[in-house]
Amino acid sequence: MNTAIHLQWANQVERETISKLYSLDAMGVLDNELVDEVACAILARAESIIKVTKAHGENILDCPSCSHTIQGDGKIFECECGWNITRAELHRTYKGKQLVGGAAMPIIEKAVKSFPTKGRYADKMLWIDNLIHAFHGELNAQYEKTELAYRPIARNFIAGSLEQVVGLIFNLAYGDNPNLIKSRAEWIDKLKISYVPDHITDKYT
Repeated sequence: MNTAIHLQWANQVERETISKLYSLDAMGVLDNELVDEVACAILARAESIIKVTKAHGENILDCPSCSHTIQGDGKIFECECGWNITRAELHRTYKGKQLVGGAAMPIIEKAVKSFPTKGRYADKMLWIDNLIHAFHGELNAQYEKTELAYRPIARNFIAGSLEQVVGLIFNLAYGDNPNLIKSRAEWIDKLKISYVPDHITDKYT
C-alpha cells in the first residue's frame, strides 16, 4: 500500500451524545448546536458506510489522495495518481466496524440525499429519528412473520453493543414527545422479527 495518505472512516456516534440530545428534546430544550453536532456526525458516518459498502461489494473506491474513482480488480485498488491499496489491506480498515450497509443501503442513501442542510431544529431531529429507528430491509413491501427485519440500522451509527443500542433507543425514544414520530408497538413488532436475539427482545415484550 502507498501509505502517504490513509483511508479514514467516520466513527459511530457515542450513546451519551445521543442520550443527551433526546433527553433535552424531551424536556423541551432545543439545543441547536447539539442537534447539528449529532446530525453531522450521523451524516459523516452514513457517507463512510456508502463508500465502504461500494468498495466491499462493487470494488469501487474513491481515492483519498485525489478523489478519483477507482475500479478495483478484486485484488488491488490502484489510482492514476499513484495511491494504491490491496483489497486485504482495505478490508482491515473497516473489519468489525459496522461499516457495510447491506440491506440498509436504500435507507442510508436516501437519508444522505434528504439531509436537511438548512433545516430547522425539528427537521434535523426528525431526520435523526427516522434513520436510527429504521431497520435493515425496511423498504421491503411488507413485514411478515416469515420475513426478518434484519436488525436496527442504529447499530451502524451508534457506538455500543447491540443490546446497549437497542436499550438506548427504547428508553429514550418513546416518551410523550411531539418531535418523535415512531410507534412503540410498531418498533417492538419489528424488533421481534429481526436478527436481534430473543434474550434482548424479550425485555421489551
